[in-house]
Amino acid sequence: MVINIADNPIKCPVAPLEFAFYADEYFTKKGIRDKVNITYVTPMSGAFTKPIASKSFGNLLENKNIHLLTDFFLGEVDNDNKKILDFGGREVPFDCLITIPLHSGDPVVLNSGLGDEFGFVKADKNTLQSVISKNIFVIGDAGNFPSSKAGSVAHFQAEVLHENILSFIRNKPLTASFDGHSNCYVETGFGKGILIDFNYTTEPLTGMFPLPIVGPFALLKETRINHWGKLFFKWIYWNILLMGRKLPVSNHMSMSGKISS
Repeated sequence: MVINIADNPIKCPVAPLEFAFYADEYFTKKGIRDKVNITYVTPMSGAFTKPIASKSFGNLLENKNIHLLTDFFLGEVDNDNKKILDFGGREVPFDCLITIPLHSGDPVVLNSGLGDEFGFVKADKNTLQSVISKNIFVIGDAGNFPSSKAGSVAHFQAEVLHENILSFIRNKPLTASFDGHSNCYVETGFGKGILIDFNYTTEPLTGMFPLPIVGPFALLKETRINHWGKLFFKWIYWNILLMGRKLPVSNHMSMSGKISS
């Protein structure tokens, strides 16, 4: 089995990792893990976009006997001969291939003149305002922000967007600023998970979230509580977030509880 990220950006940076971890669990429980080779093939220089988290996830892949192949830029899928090739000529054979395609913007953005060559609206990464038309604001994966295109980013952007749109209508300076905050529970299989929390300038760190020492969620550490935290978030999503209720978590990343390396 080969799990391949064709190119970046993709919708969620950790989703392919979760697939790999779940595949490891599935084949282990089936009793055939020793007969299945799993290879994780990525164009990145590591398992993740941020160095500290990349090392942590890389170690986890190694511990689960999932092979990591980096700096692989997909050039061709040769389905007849069951192999993928990169632009440098490297080949990876497969029996089962899972490829995550490049995520691009909507054609309406490409045709509007507001976007970049990938179809993402050119916008200020902090104010979320279009750099081409000042009366346009951008949220989530519609913008060319240097952040992941995951749901947590859009959630944390929402308050900034709201404040700055009101300021723009009132002809006031745009004082609200988005710092690139993103967090994510990562399922690692066998009832465990990892939590990461980061922004534009600070990569995922170890420590506890949302409170120092007690947590209850450990950062960059595989625990059962992190797995239950992800399951509980499903209830939070449907019963709190979609109802417009506020969570006691700031849209700006806090360094509280984190351990700087």
